[in-house]
Amino acid sequence: GARRELRFYRELGGVVPVRVPRLLDAWDGAEGVAVLLAAAGEPRDPAAWGVATWAAVGGGLAALHAMPPPVAEEWSREDSLLAALAAPDAPAVAGFWAEALPCLPELLSRRAELRELLASSPSAFVHGDCHAHNILHGTGAPVFCDWQAAGLGRVATDLAFLSVRATPAGVAVPRALLDAYLAGDGTCDRPALERALVAEELAVFLVLWPPFAAFNSATGVDRVRRRVRRLAERFLGEPR
Repeated sequence: GARRELRFYRELGGVVPVRVPRLLDAWDGAEGVAVLLAAAGEPRDPAAWGVATWAAVGGGLAALHAMPPPVAEEWSREDSLLAALAAPDAPAVAGFWAEALPCLPELLSRRAELRELLASSPSAFVHGDCHAHNILHGTGAPVFCDWQAAGLGRVATDLAFLSVRATPAGVAVPRALLDAYLAGDGTCDRPALERALVAEELAVFLVLWPPFAAFNSATGVDRVRRRVRRLAERFLGEPR
């Protein structure tokens, strides 16, 4: 939460290899936490991002994930996706997906395979809430903000969530993001990472996204359902 974000700016804001807002002042008391940051740009809807912006974000995430992770126990983080896969909210999942996704029973029966693919994603220090509206634009490279969920996790989490949040707006993440990420990383196997990304995005939509449907338009929900059908086809089509 807010204390994690304040800890990030105090301990890591000056060493992470991506641009972040500068901490000007902070207050941490019994009633809560207040953080004052320098202006660092404005967010842009992902539909307005050009290929160069996606590439810059991919390169930034590669650098972030390559950073030696902090060892303090405070940087561990709860994994809500693994928890939801282990014990999904069956009524919510079925209520949203059963009619739109005929293969839902098979997908749910293969949750162990989804978890295995998630586990194949390399571990690193991750942003944890990486989407277009947490990335600011001004002069120079994009600025990553809102570090309340930062900590140790899967690299696929940051990469896949960009697509999760962009899909309702009708935006498809271009290949340039992953191209730049892999060019900056140099150690990831592209086919393996792509499989992990399919599993990550599919799992998020299946077991975490249904409650958020109410905050999206009918058009946005339809886009999500079409996206998930494509992801399911890719996952189910992989050799077992």
